[in-house]
Amino acid sequence: MTASFLISYLERAGWQQVRQQGIHRILSHPSHPNLLSIPDLGEQALKPSLVNDICREAGLKGRVHKEQFSPRGIVTMVRNVLGLSR
Repeated sequence: MTASFLISYLERAGWQQVRQQGIHRILSHPSHPNLLSIPDLGEQALKPSLVNDICREAGLKGRVHKEQFSPRGIVTMVRNVLGLSR
């Protein structure tokens, strides 16, 4: 999963980009006290453990596993993280 893909789904969950420092995009949420820092590595995929940590910090449910990095797996993971049903 790329950073831009993750950021687009965080924005759907209410997070907004407030600034960028180097390659890191900083996001905030009106009802969340902390900021999120997401490294934007272009088209390079983020590690599943990093995506899990970011989602946990954002207060979103779901976990990402390596086998979920197929297109179908990414869609399923995003539905789980955002709490969407089919």
